[in-house]
Amino acid sequence: MKTTFSILLITLTLIGCSKSKSAFVDTQKLFEDYTEMTEVQDKYTKLTDDVRAELQPKIQAFQIKVDLYQKNAQSMSMAERQAKEQELGALQQEIQQMQQNRGGQIQQESQAAVDSVISKVRKFIDKYGEENGYDFIYGKNESGNVLYGKSELDITDKVLEALNKKYSSGSTEPIKTETSTDTTAAE
Repeated sequence: MKTTFSILLITLTLIGCSKSKSAFVDTQKLFEDYTEMTEVQDKYTKLTDDVRAELQPKIQAFQIKVDLYQKNAQSMSMAERQAKEQELGALQQEIQQMQQNRGGQIQQESQAAVDSVISKVRKFIDKYGEENGYDFIYGKNESGNVLYGKSELDITDKVLEALNKKYSSGSTEPIKTETSTDTTAAE
């Protein structure tokens, strides 16, 4: 009797495991094509370009002073050269400090914005998986979390479509996109 019960329990466990619904998402593609992520990246790329454009006149003015110094250095006294070199060095440090300060600030803001988007996407995928009956949704990426997956188990486009639809509508309502659960995989 114990043997029969044990065999029945093992059989039920194996049947339950083999019917789990699994899929994977290509995270690189997801983040490359997700509208909110591309908007965040574009915003901070533009800010970086704006900082460069803002500093460009100062850099050009500095370069003109350096060129003028190099041209006239021969005719200057040692004291004049040292004073001019100190002035140019201070100006160069000022420009570099401005670049570092603004660049660091933009980098911190950009990283915080990207982290926020990643967090939203993770929560969305959790909700998506739950609402569409998945037991597991794996992330496929460069570090090899998923080395192979059948193409029919790749739900990247479905998740991306739902994610972009939710983002563009500003909705917080759950999005159930799949009507059937015939995408099962043995675990």
